[in-house]
Amino acid sequence: MKKIDKIIFGVLLYSSFLHAQLGIGTPTPQETFHVNGTLQVTSGIYVGGNANSKGSPGVAGQVLRSNGIGEAPSWQHLAGVPESTGTVIVVDGKFVVAQEIIVQMSADFSGPAISGPTTPILIGNLNNKIIDNSDTYNGNNNSNSFRVKADGIYQISMNLQLATSSGTVPAIGLWDDTLRSWVARVNDYFYAPYDKFQTETLIASVRLLPSHVYSFRIGNKAPFTIKYLSAGDTGTGPVTQISVKRLR
Repeated sequence: MKKIDKIIFGVLLYSSFLHAQLGIGTPTPQETFHVNGTLQVTSGIYVGGNANSKGSPGVAGQVLRSNGIGEAPSWQHLAGVPESTGTVIVVDGKFVVAQEIIVQMSADFSGPAISGPTTPILIGNLNNKIIDNSDTYNGNNNSNSFRVKADGIYQISMNLQLATSSGTVPAIGLWDDTLRSWVARVNDYFYAPYDKFQTETLIASVRLLPSHVYSFRIGNKAPFTIKYLSAGDTGTGPVTQISVKRLR
């Protein structure tokens, strides 16, 4: 009888050890393993896994992300494209690097007069790329185009210094090559003499689609010249710049 009692006691004791909580620095641990203090790890931290497989230590540059109660955390990259230059934004609960394009001119660009419903002219010499973190922009001395990688809202900024006939109304903006229509544009009355320059500016936020091709264009009823450098007694510097940046 005593032998049976010992066996039962041993089973109960073993069972209590199996379900025990271990506390370091606390007499009342709240979880299976509870540390009240600092923790020093000199090797990897393995997460996930089970009784038959080892957890993952992650790779260099990853961060530990919680997956909620009852789920093992996981190692993940901070952003979708962590090697890209740009701004990190949150889309659908995930970090991504916002697509961004910034281009300047490499030389002046001149174009002819157009009238009626003619397609506006592609702005050339927009080939000094400052940022193109998704590598989708193409520009040369007589054209430009780009795509976006994801459906979203993008901020369009265009700052152009140009010369044309006084009294005309040049239009500058973003053109949808797929639909052959303006996405965003500005028409500003030009009042400066032809040998003087006037700055045209467009700032807008619009939805862009990855299935479409876009370009920066200009149209006017008189010939025009877009300057790539400002000039004056204090020196010269880039003056025409165009950018696209994903907001959400």
